[in-house]
Amino acid sequence: MPPSSATPPPPQSLKQRVLICLTKLSDRDTYALAVTELDSIARSLDPSSFPVFLSCIQSTDTADKSPVRKQCVNLLATLSLTYGNTLSPYIAKMLTTVTRRLRDPDSAVRSACVNTASTIASHVTKPSFESFVKAFADALFTEQDVNAQMGAALCLASAIDSAPNPEPAKLGRLLPRFEKLLKSDGFKAKAGVLTLIGSVVGVGGAGSVGALKNLMPCVMGFLISEDWAARKAAAEVLLKLAVVERDLLAEYKTGCMKVFENRRFDKVKVVREVMNQMLEAWKQVPDISEEISPLKHSISSSKENASDGKYTTGARNVSSAGAQMRKKHPSARGTGEDDPREGNENIPDRSNGDIYGASKPETRRALFSKNSDERVHKLGGFRSGSRVAPCNEESSESNTIQDHHRNHKDSEDLSSIRNQLVQIEKQQSSLLDLLQKFMGSSQSGLRSLETRVHGLELALDEISYDLAVTSGRMTQTDSSATTCCMLPSDFLSSRFWRKHNTQSLSSRLTASTRTPAAAGMRFRADRSDAELYGLENCRFQHRGGAGFIVNPLAKIHSDSRTISDTA
Repeated sequence: MPPSSATPPPPQSLKQRVLICLTKLSDRDTYALAVTELDSIARSLDPSSFPVFLSCIQSTDTADKSPVRKQCVNLLATLSLTYGNTLSPYIAKMLTTVTRRLRDPDSAVRSACVNTASTIASHVTKPSFESFVKAFADALFTEQDVNAQMGAALCLASAIDSAPNPEPAKLGRLLPRFEKLLKSDGFKAKAGVLTLIGSVVGVGGAGSVGALKNLMPCVMGFLISEDWAARKAAAEVLLKLAVVERDLLAEYKTGCMKVFENRRFDKVKVVREVMNQMLEAWKQVPDISEEISPLKHSISSSKENASDGKYTTGARNVSSAGAQMRKKHPSARGTGEDDPREGNENIPDRSNGDIYGASKPETRRALFSKNSDERVHKLGGFRSGSRVAPCNEESSESNTIQDHHRNHKDSEDLSSIRNQLVQIEKQQSSLLDLLQKFMGSSQSGLRSLETRVHGLELALDEISYDLAVTSGRMTQTDSSATTCCMLPSDFLSSRFWRKHNTQSLSSRLTASTRTPAAAGMRFRADRSDAELYGLENCRFQHRGGAGFIVNPLAKIHSDSRTISDTA
């Protein structure tokens, strides 16, 4: 409360004193004395002097030094601490002063604005919180400066955290606009908006299924952001969600936990610590099966209370039997600390290769049909083996409906697994067919290539022979002897030189030169050592003065045969 013993100074003298103290703030030697004097003036003000004092504080601008701007913002916090709700008529003017300083290039001044917003929101409670939302949200949505955007988001977040009644319903209606800012490429202060969303979540502003449906994917995307401040703020939002709205997050737990496990080892220490805290908080989020079981328990207890009280023990036995069935059922809980194979011994182990192997689909279908029959038999045996107790018709009907839904869910799970296995088998079959086609085409290509190469070798042998005869490297005797072995006998007769037999000679030469190529083809087909020897002897070998004239490229290497056989 404002002090009543002090006599208020005249407005003119008050303004002069404040301006003199503000001038002293610019000097390092008189800074401490000026801070003390301004604090004393602020604590001894009369309510009628508030406008004069606020006008003096608001008159500072960027031309003043940073200590002056910072101290003027701190004086607003001092006024809020001292006078409380007495400042309610001037709350808009005070918030305007704070928002003007959000563009300040000095981070110390912007930090002072955040602290002042928190102090004002916690002590000046008479007007509704909408005045804070209007001042800072308008600055957040309209400012283009990054510092102003960040400062407005942090000021509103600190005001939400400090206010006794921040009106969560109205804040929840602003969440779509905050999410739009996060998705905008032109908005840079995304870490500040994430901090603001965390404050809204902390006061219960995201307590609806629709709000979480849009909020969760938006926040999860910032866990992989390049900005470590954005990653930290996103982790803090998810941490608050796990603490405040844990009962609404069961459907998100399985997918989120996988992402959290991958992001828990962040390279920044402060982010890593928040990630670990978030992971521990999400482990406390109930699974879907854990949410269903208390509901069924409440239904059974309500039916028990509706009865005349004679069959209390029987109803309790039925509910306990249902609880044991849920514990033994492996599909009722998607994730857990125990091995899911302990709940049902009939589930095949993937390590044995039965699921992903190349077995027939009929075998797999029979396996899973047998598995489902044994599971239904086990459930039926469990129900028949439990203790029988009298119960009213309503509880028996409800248990029958629950068992029917549970068995229906089991059959759907088995059908989906069966369909997945059939798809995997089809994919493996198509891959095997493609591999076989590729191997067959490769072998055919290699055979064709070898045939062509050996045909070229034989052609080179013929060319070598022709060159040897033309250049005279072979004697006429040797040439004729060798030619007799390769060409028809009509080649030596006089008719050979007549013009009307030229066509017959060319046809016979063509037939004779095809003989080595045909031998090469038979060699590729049989691939025997005897034919290899025959093919080598069929080459053109001409005995001259220097020995045999053989094309060195036409030598058949055993390596090519090895490659062909391997293919």
